[in-house]
Amino acid sequence: MAWRKLGYPPALVTLVLSTVLMVTGFSMLWPLVTLYVHTRLGLPMSWAGAVLLIQSAANLAGNLLGGPLFDSWGGRRSVLLGAGAAALAAFGMAWSHGLYPYLAMTVVLGVGTGLIYPSINAFAAHVWPEGQRAAFNAIYVASNVGVAVGSMAGGLLAEVRFSLAFSVTGVLMLLYAVSVLVGMRGPAFRQGPAAERPAGPQQAERGAGRQGADLLRLAPWLLAAGLCLDWTAYVQWQTTVAVHMQALGFSIARYSLLWTVNGLLILAGQPLVGWLARRMPAVKLQILLGNALFILSFLLLLAARSYSGFVAGMALSTFGEMLVWPGVPTAADRMAPSGRRGLYQGIVSGAGAMGRAAGPLFGGLLYDSYPTRVLFGVMVGVFALGLLVFSVYDRIGAGGRPPGEGLAATPQ
Repeated sequence: MAWRKLGYPPALVTLVLSTVLMVTGFSMLWPLVTLYVHTRLGLPMSWAGAVLLIQSAANLAGNLLGGPLFDSWGGRRSVLLGAGAAALAAFGMAWSHGLYPYLAMTVVLGVGTGLIYPSINAFAAHVWPEGQRAAFNAIYVASNVGVAVGSMAGGLLAEVRFSLAFSVTGVLMLLYAVSVLVGMRGPAFRQGPAAERPAGPQQAERGAGRQGADLLRLAPWLLAAGLCLDWTAYVQWQTTVAVHMQALGFSIARYSLLWTVNGLLILAGQPLVGWLARRMPAVKLQILLGNALFILSFLLLLAARSYSGFVAGMALSTFGEMLVWPGVPTAADRMAPSGRRGLYQGIVSGAGAMGRAAGPLFGGLLYDSYPTRVLFGVMVGVFALGLLVFSVYDRIGAGGRPPGEGLAATPQ
């Protein structure tokens, strides 16, 4: 009943619930990488960083492959392939021990989950084309619920045994595959190879030849570059900020509480984000506003010495991500030519993976070499560069129309 009040179609509800299941499974594993490599395998922390980089690179490869597979195979088959690979990798981690088997399974897991994400976003737009931003926002919230539940469950299971956490992840991925087979059926999910999307006035204006040339233009790549820059800086919350807070004397528990604030704000802030989205004439304004909030949050970190400063910074970053993370796939979907919806989602998903891979390494090098004010100042600059890239992208993405017109919002 609550779903009907929100106006979500049944197909999107199915997609959202299955996404929670999939992300819960994957999120049980990624927080354990450092612990497993360092404590279970007895290797230096530098090895743990290398494994995370390999996993991110594999995820990027899966993202770039998953989008075209959605367009050519259809979404269900590409999702099932990814879920099967992820389940195989998780069970392999449980049964095989040692660095090299773990590395091999890490690559399979990264590619498998990477295959899934572009199809989820492409399906969100496919099953509810008139919802668009609301559909992507629902997937974003579902992913955050999965991350919260999965990371907590993974830690609890790993305290008993790492292999137990790996096995439960494998079971959840198999259950996700079953939910795709059983739930993602019917007319709403019927999507053949290179499925055509309904032609709106903007697309009719472009013409088929112009649509085919869109990928060769800069707009989708600038959109991806902006997202990569944002993730490169944002991921410092998960890496260098934690070390910085400990150096200032804050406990790990107080740092962890910031992520509780993040999760609560994501859920409680949805009405405000919806209200803002309905009053913004273009998706690009949502993205630019989110980038401005990112900048403000890291300016706060430059001066933060009290815990309230870190809480305020996290709050600003949370509202920034609520605008940017769903906004970018929405913008990618609006510019995607017919039959290329999956490809465009793969491009932006891959850009996010690249930023999450580069951010910890870049931030770690700055943290080791310079004072933290330099680190946070550089990240302000990275966000500002992202803001500039998104602004240029909007002008190019409009294809000669007035800025913002080509990315106009759809009714929520």
